[in-house]
Amino acid sequence: MPFLRPKRVHAPPTWQKPAPATAETGAEPPPPHAQWAGTIGALFGLLVTAFTLSGGHSSSLARYAAIGTGISLAASVLIDLRGGARNLIRADVMAIAAFYFLTFFEFLFPQEMFDQMLEPAATRTGVHTVLIGFAGLLIGRHLLRPKQRPLVRILQHEVPPGWLIAILWVSCFIGYAHMALAVNFDLVDMVLWMMEPRFSQPWTRGRFGDWKALIVELGLFIYLLPPLAGIALARRNRFSFLQLAGVVAVLALTLFYGFTSGTRNVFASYLVTFIIGYAFALPQDRWKELVVLSAGGMILLMVATVMMLRFRNIGFNNWLAGSERESRVSVENSVFVDYNLCVIGRLTEVFPSHAAYLGWQVPYLALIRPIPRAVWPGKPEGLTASIENAVGANVGVSVAASFAGEAYMAGGWFAVFVAGLFFGGLNGWWSHLASPRNSELGILIYSSGFFAAVISMRSLFVFTTALLPTVAALVVTTMALRHIAARTRLWLTRAARTPRRPPPRR
Repeated sequence: MPFLRPKRVHAPPTWQKPAPATAETGAEPPPPHAQWAGTIGALFGLLVTAFTLSGGHSSSLARYAAIGTGISLAASVLIDLRGGARNLIRADVMAIAAFYFLTFFEFLFPQEMFDQMLEPAATRTGVHTVLIGFAGLLIGRHLLRPKQRPLVRILQHEVPPGWLIAILWVSCFIGYAHMALAVNFDLVDMVLWMMEPRFSQPWTRGRFGDWKALIVELGLFIYLLPPLAGIALARRNRFSFLQLAGVVAVLALTLFYGFTSGTRNVFASYLVTFIIGYAFALPQDRWKELVVLSAGGMILLMVATVMMLRFRNIGFNNWLAGSERESRVSVENSVFVDYNLCVIGRLTEVFPSHAAYLGWQVPYLALIRPIPRAVWPGKPEGLTASIENAVGANVGVSVAASFAGEAYMAGGWFAVFVAGLFFGGLNGWWSHLASPRNSELGILIYSSGFFAAVISMRSLFVFTTALLPTVAALVVTTMALRHIAARTRLWLTRAARTPRRPPPRR
């Protein structure tokens, strides 16, 4: 009879424990990693490029270096491709690609103005500095090879799908809080301000003081939104239509904000982390989606690189209205990125002949950068010899020199190589966190780390700050696992206390 049946004890949900290895899944594949053969081939190409560097003008020298370095890096990528397409989705590969984009990519196209900006001798020294940085990145990615995958318990523990949506909306609220506060929570006004010229928005750092600066720092939570959206869209069958509609809306707002800001490295970071999250959350039988998405992302990035230069100083709204006043010489006749090589070449003329190396000032300021001035009022304001002063830039203009230029200010070529080893080692170690068994939160943690890998190539001073979103994701995941463990212990306690009825007698 039904009332004589023994009470059935249900097992806990599958998301409360890591997915075990099964006969169908087999052994876990090795993590993506660089092949030594590819690294040796790339280093040989860089060495040949450095010793055969030739050209009568600065632009021709830079073009020769861009072609030689591009061929060397492409050879390394082709060798790594033997491990599959997913073997190329690594932090070290993205960092090297970002460094090439910032230093050499624009010289694949005519750059006649560059001849008037830098002498050939300084260009040659600047090229050698960049090549040393590439060598450090290539060698450094092999230095840290853990025997086991780090953070396995955190990365592979399954969580309910709804948690991902909750984290997305919480990150959205915290990330955009300083903007909403500045416009009295008028969201339409906030979007309109996004279309104004750079640094004119009411939420810029200079408009806040004291404790309000802490709210501005929380804007880093925005960098969690693109990978979260990529994960949710790749595994869209686990979410409802309304949840996916909210994800698309948040992603569209974030990409619009990054594009209208005019800051190309920010927009590129949003796009890269979105694709990385999508790639690792996507089932392998849908690889065609990844190919289409990656190709579309590359095209979008190339178009945005040119378009954002045209309106970043006048505002997207004014550009749409046809009131463009910025010079179009470099924008229309060629491809312009940032002329980081020009800045690096000028720094080699200043240090150490006209100014002493800055030494430990550079890593020290990079380390303390995340500390808000509201917490530490006496925090040092900057370097004793800034990049802008060294290259003679106008007051109020920020100049980018990539991590290679900043490291050269600290200690010359040796410091550049050490900085390359440092970033290469961290990026190579981070690639070992990738696994097909990672949960949604595990994929979020892994993909968010690409933001720091990419943006630190532009400046080593932002590296520690760029790590904050990843640290936040780790903290959230750890708290989630504690909650799951508490629920599991509660279930086990209730199951142990529930008396079991004897089976019915026949």
